[in-house]
Amino acid sequence: MTQQFQQDRELGWDDTIQQDSTEGILLTPGDYIFEVQKFERARYTPGPNSKLPPCNMAKLELKITTDQGDAMVFNNLYLHTSTEGLLSAFFSAIGQKRKGEPLRMDWNLVTGAKGAVKIKNREYNDKKYNEVDRFYPNDPTYYESKEMPDIVKQLTQPAGGFQQSAQNAQNYQQPQHQTQPQQQPAQNTQQQSGYQPGQF
Repeated sequence: MTQQFQQDRELGWDDTIQQDSTEGILLTPGDYIFEVQKFERARYTPGPNSKLPPCNMAKLELKITTDQGDAMVFNNLYLHTSTEGLLSAFFSAIGQKRKGEPLRMDWNLVTGAKGAVKIKNREYNDKKYNEVDRFYPNDPTYYESKEMPDIVKQLTQPAGGFQQSAQNAQNYQQPQHQTQPQQQPAQNTQQQSGYQPGQF
């Protein structure tokens, strides 16, 4: 249990409070690495001018760590065929979708997943907010005809980082029940396939 939780306690209905609300960190527009802090299943109900009909909606809370602390960015993904490209971009960013291949969305792997994102600022009611501009695919084949952004290179560095752990998860095979001991060590055939996690 952390020091903070040891000091935290439940408040009574008549307790005195003092601490003011803290403003969220407004990020400088640019490229960042995010971690999905929270994911919630919801339902989108359109307004009178909406272009989307009612549909399922994923409410994401993305944590971006900065020198000033952790910034939270909220982003909604709409589960509709007209926004399928945006869904693909997100799942490619977190290393699930490979370029040109279909993907059955696995929402159980979303919380805790990391990826690269471009953040912009949006103004609403005279206040500025962090907003996702675009997700960067974590897929080397996507960048064959253009340069891979530095933030994606930083994310995919193999030195024990995100890509390595994703590759380990992808290359894991259920052990086979063996009736006789093996004489020769098994060759890892997947190493020859050229597959990189996050391909799209």
